Amino acid sequence: MHSAVSRTGFVVRDLLRRHFLLAALVAIYTAVAAWLSQRYGLSVETDKAGVLVMHFLTKVPQMIFFVLFWRLLYHSYVVRAPDRMAALKQDVRGFLSDREGLVGGAIATLLMAVSLMAFAQLKSLIPIIQPFAWDAQLAELDRLLHFGTDPYVVLHAIFGGPYSLSFFSGMYNVWLFVVYFALFGACFMRSGSVPRMQFLIAFLLVWAVGGNLLATVFSSAGPPYFAQLGLRDTFAPLMGMLEAHAATGALSVVETQRLLWDFYSAPNSINAISAFPSMHVASSVLMALFGFHISRWLGIALTAFATSIMIGSVLLGWHYAIDGYAGALIAVAGWWVARWLVQLRWGPFPKAP
Repeated sequence: MHSAVSRTGFVVRDLLRRHFLLAALVAIYTAVAAWLSQRYGLSVETDKAGVLVMHFLTKVPQMIFFVLFWRLLYHSYVVRAPDRMAALKQDVRGFLSDREGLVGGAIATLLMAVSLMAFAQLKSLIPIIQPFAWDAQLAELDRLLHFGTDPYVVLHAIFGGPYSLSFFSGMYNVWLFVVYFALFGACFMRSGSVPRMQFLIAFLLVWAVGGNLLATVFSSAGPPYFAQLGLRDTFAPLMGMLEAHAATGALSVVETQRLLWDFYSAPNSINAISAFPSMHVASSVLMALFGFHISRWLGIALTAFATSIMIGSVLLGWHYAIDGYAGALIAVAGWWVARWLVQLRWGPFPKAP
């Protein structure tokens, strides 16, 4: 009995040591969020501050279902196990009996949940610290980079059909679930996995630097809100096309865009609007980089997903194209900075992933 307790204590201490760098970064992130919230007098109710965490937790049962369903398909059609249900039960027993994996996953999940709350707090400060002021410049830069044409005009000429718009709306709708799935999966990977820790640290850096710091410096709302910002509404044709699509009853983003503005305008609410950089694109590119460390086919699938998010972000009016380009660069930079930090603490990476 004493030996078992000692062994458990050793495992926990070892896992805490492995997660020390991530925990330190989360602590700094949380401290900055708390300090700035106090300095600017941000008043957000506790239940609203934890909305991202609660949303994440409500998706856990769905994630578990998809993992079990995938393993069932794997045993049925890949390895062709004689008793696929017995093989599935063995997978579940193996997972539940892995104390190190469960404790390591719980530690990582807690740390990432805290970081999500810090992100939400800091995002709510964006219009307080720096009211939306860069939309006109970003729209002009978009035209400059695309030879005097708004990128949405080109994309609508190619993907402007009702089925295409519904497809990209669907991709946008599942984006958050895919992000949660990747994050949850990474948390419960083998705790000694270098790509796992690289992804978790990169995830934190990308959202802190891109979603908070740069989003505040270059505070912008995006094409749907040009008119509300008092600017010459050059995006009225785009919004008109999207509203015409929504009027058919097809899958649309127009109502969500309106709700986000109403939500932003309400007192003591969490701001969910920010154009530059696109965190949809940044997180999708980051997942693709991580996916290639797991399997080539997963990396290709996530690259296709990131591409659809990049196209959809402009096609559906959520972002300027420059937002997506910046998001992709931030993801790559965060991935390599995280690699450097992990190497700095644990030494050179092994040649095999």
